[in-house]
Amino acid sequence: MIRSWRIWIAVSACLCLALAGVVALSAFALRLDRADRQARESAAREENARLALWRLDSDLLPLVARESAVAPEAYRPVSAARGVLDPKLRPMPEGGALLASPLLSPLPEHVLLHFQVAPDGTVSSPQVVEPGLRESVGATLPASELATLEDRLGKLRSLLGGTDLRRSLIDPPPQVRRPEPKVRYESTLAEVSQVAKNVSEFSARSRSASQALRGVSGSNSNAYEDNLQRAPVRPQRGEGDEMRALWVGDTLLLARRVWLDGREYIQGCWLDWPALRTWLVGQMGDLLPSATLEPVAGRPTHGDGRMLAALPVRLVPGQVPEGGYDTASISSLPVVLTVAWSGVLLAGAAVVALLVGVVALSERRGAFVSAVTHELRTPLTTFRMYTEMLAAGMVPDEARRQEYFDILHREAERLSHLVENVLAYARIERGRAPARLESVDVRSMVGRMEERLAERAARADMELCVDVPAGVSVLTDPSAVEQVLFNLVDNASKYAAPAVDRRIHVEVERRRGRVGLVVRDHGPGVDAVTARRLFEPFSKSVQTAAKTAPGVGLGLALCRRMARSMKADLRHERVAEGGARFVLWLPHSTVKT
Repeated sequence: MIRSWRIWIAVSACLCLALAGVVALSAFALRLDRADRQARESAAREENARLALWRLDSDLLPLVARESAVAPEAYRPVSAARGVLDPKLRPMPEGGALLASPLLSPLPEHVLLHFQVAPDGTVSSPQVVEPGLRESVGATLPASELATLEDRLGKLRSLLGGTDLRRSLIDPPPQVRRPEPKVRYESTLAEVSQVAKNVSEFSARSRSASQALRGVSGSNSNAYEDNLQRAPVRPQRGEGDEMRALWVGDTLLLARRVWLDGREYIQGCWLDWPALRTWLVGQMGDLLPSATLEPVAGRPTHGDGRMLAALPVRLVPGQVPEGGYDTASISSLPVVLTVAWSGVLLAGAAVVALLVGVVALSERRGAFVSAVTHELRTPLTTFRMYTEMLAAGMVPDEARRQEYFDILHREAERLSHLVENVLAYARIERGRAPARLESVDVRSMVGRMEERLAERAARADMELCVDVPAGVSVLTDPSAVEQVLFNLVDNASKYAAPAVDRRIHVEVERRRGRVGLVVRDHGPGVDAVTARRLFEPFSKSVQTAAKTAPGVGLGLALCRRMARSMKADLRHERVAEGGARFVLWLPHSTVKT
């Protein structure tokens, strides 16, 4: 028992170490898989963000280019026309003909109001003019729209009243630079590389937008196609700056500095940021479903490459959608880990089951050795004592000597039966079980062994009652059946000895095409605990052997194995009236003997 506990402790320690190793490897593999999945999702998200930024800047570029192409003179309701001829094809003096501003037409999409800030700070709008002027040029608007424009102009004057818009336009536009060499300690190489890539992408988008705007500035086109012929030619580049987007509070403006008649003006438009944001978010919905746009009022931080080149707005990609961006590749690691864990658990269970069997078999063999020693000691002691007495002539009475000889004969048969069982079990264990099956008549087979069985019962003062009908044939090995029946009768003779009814029955029962040889007694029977280990070899310990009838606990195990070796089976069945009932089920034979 102590050795078995040591074995269990050692095996448990090994299993715990193996499980700890597998758990550690599984956790490490899961971390690597999670990191790889996050890296792929991050790369896919960054790629989608890059495409979204290019798309947004491309969509915004026509709006900025359209406003940049508006001539500075167009921000006045009327301006002097240049290059106008009279009916005689003579140049008219400057101021002799006036041209209405093309901005008097309906506002373009995403623009709330155009404005101009004079050198003295006066804020005006080419859309807010006297009604008569609109009627004279055919640009009338409903009264509600005129009131809306006047209200917007009032809000804009209040907003720009405390803002130095000129200084904001004089300051150079903030440039996104490459990240500093010193980064956070916890920053990974991939993060630093991604930041540098974002900065490079922003620079490329900025250059592309600037080149497109410079191309627009040099042309005579503008977006107000219905007023194209009336629009004055824009001054040279030296007379005005390009349009720049900037935030004044939560208001988004496009503004520029221009020089008219040698004086500096600020011109621009008020953009409808809520509507513009909704439109832009919809434009990138297929790439970044949960993305948002947030204003950047001040100078952007170094390395912020997610800003739009056309507007001071930063793209926030949002949370990763369910399943991530890379849905094409599914990790096989969970399947691999499941198979690996199943194999480990099955291997562990197999080792434990094997160890349980080995330890149990070892303990049963030890108990068997002890029981055999106990069983051999009693007859050997009897042999030694009686033979010494007979050899020394200490038994002069002839009847007494005959009694001693009978005792020695019974002990010899007992030892022979014990040795025969052990040798037969050893032959079966080595695969040398009897396999010579033949069709025999049950009544004749039992009749040949009835005398031996009755003699064994008589030695225990028991009566053998045989009730076997004629005409029943089975396919079996008669010698094996004889040994099985003898073991069953021997057990009944030993364990049913205290019974009042001294009969041992040998009967025949038919069920489902099989023939059963029944051995039944009227003893105390087999309790439930013993019945569970009834057919296990070496199940009787030396303590049990000392307290019960003689035997080593091998007979029933041997009988069952012999029965199964000849395609039969041995079963124990409970009976309501008490006693033990064993049935040897044999295959029925259709061949007549």
